[in-house]
Amino acid sequence: MKPKILLCCICAFLFFSCKKDKKVTPTTKLYPISFNLSGFTQTQVPIGKAKTTSLTTQAADTVPVQSLVYMLFKIQPALTLISQQRIEKGAAGFGTFTDNVAPGDYTAVFIGGSAALNIYAYNYFGYASGSGFFTTYWDDTFLTKVPITVTASGINQPVTMKRRTARLDVILKDAIPAGTTKITVSFRDTSQIEALSQYGNAAFVTTNVTTKTINAADIGTTNYTITANTVNDTQLFDVTISYYGANPAGPLGTKIVKNVLCKTNTKTTLSGNLFTPGNNEFDITVNQDWNTVNVGF
Repeated sequence: MKPKILLCCICAFLFFSCKKDKKVTPTTKLYPISFNLSGFTQTQVPIGKAKTTSLTTQAADTVPVQSLVYMLFKIQPALTLISQQRIEKGAAGFGTFTDNVAPGDYTAVFIGGSAALNIYAYNYFGYASGSGFFTTYWDDTFLTKVPITVTASGINQPVTMKRRTARLDVILKDAIPAGTTKITVSFRDTSQIEALSQYGNAAFVTTNVTTKTINAADIGTTNYTITANTVNDTQLFDVTISYYGANPAGPLGTKIVKNVLCKTNTKTTLSGNLFTPGNNEFDITVNQDWNTVNVGF
């Protein structure tokens, strides 16, 4: 009799245990979030004049970037990339990102640049060559981060994305001599930006190099201009300008402009003579009137 009672107790225990195991925990409800391109703001700040701002509404396809990237991070309890999307200019929905996430606090990051824009290790970005490695240049780049709190009502908001790069123009006032094959402009920079902090990655300090091939039509040209973008907006750096002949082993002449400082969304112009012997002076001009473009989402 006792064995039968014991067997019944065991069966009853297993029955109720199975029923308990089948209890389903409700899944976390997701809510829609949306970021929409609504236009861009042009801000012009000429030196010595008051700041003027005008809002211009544009179609999404007129934004001066080729690639847009959206990243959503959960900051607490640990930094986690929740979502990442990329869209190219010309694609349907360019300039609009939609997502579905659980309630909570997040940071959304938006990056705009050329088609060579590359995301590395989920939180760093720069520009890649055909082989996929980061190169030593920057195209015009836009970046912003937005803290958001997702609730049951969801989110649908415009976001203004500002230019991250600074621009360096080098104007060679004297005529390009016959026999010149190329001109290079180089300076210290970083090849990666950390998306959340928006600062350069110290582990990837490199030399930013812009090379211009000189053809027959360029010979004799004065005020020849070379433009480079940089994200080095915190430290002074030296700019090396060199020109080469048929022998690529070494330059025919070099000028070094010391202690140049560039600022985000600002043009810095170096102008002087490269080919004239004995004239080593380059003028440095800072111009904030860059027809600033703040891309809006």
